[in-house]
Amino acid sequence: RRETAILEKRLESSNKEIARLQTHLEQVRREAMTDALTNLANRKAFDERLEELCAAEDASPLTLAILDIDHFKRFNDTWGHQTGDQVLRYVATVMSRVCPGDRFATRFGGEEFAIIFPGEKAGSVTAVLETIRHEVASRSLRRRSTNDDLGTVTISAGFAQRLPGEAAAALLERADAVLYA
Repeated sequence: RRETAILEKRLESSNKEIARLQTHLEQVRREAMTDALTNLANRKAFDERLEELCAAEDASPLTLAILDIDHFKRFNDTWGHQTGDQVLRYVATVMSRVCPGDRFATRFGGEEFAIIFPGEKAGSVTAVLETIRHEVASRSLRRRSTNDDLGTVTISAGFAQRLPGEAAAALLERADAVLYA
C-alpha cells in the first residue's frame, strides 16, 4: 500500500508537470506564430492557415486579400522607423477590429498585410477592405514624441477568390497581382 501511495503521488506530480509543460508549449507556439510588433498572426501562421484551408476540399468560397501601406518607405525615411512602427501598429489595430471571427488577419511582411476570408465572397470582402481603407485614411496621424502632424496614411488592397483545386501559392500570386494592378 505504501508503494502504491508513493507511486500515485509520483504519477500525480508527473501529470501536473506534463500539464504545466503543455501550457508552456502552447504559449511558446502562440508567440512563434505572432508578429511581435503588431500582435497579428505572422507569415508562418499565415502560410500554415492558407495551406490548411486550400488543402480542405470545401465547396465554400475562400478569398485572400493582400494590403499594402502606400509609400511606406518614404514615410519611414522621412519620420524614422519608430514612427513607422507606430503606423504599422495603427493599421494592425484597425484590421483586428474589422476582422473578427474566422477572418485571419496577418502581418505578411514589412508594410504588407494579408487577410484570409473563409466562406466569404467578393461583395463582403470588398466591403471589409473599404472599411479598413476608409478608417485608416480618415485619421490624421501625429507623432507621439513631438506631436508633429504626419498627415494621413493610405493603403492599397487586392484580393482573389480561390478557384476549385487551386493551390495556396497560386491564390497568393493572383491576389498579389491584383494588389499591384
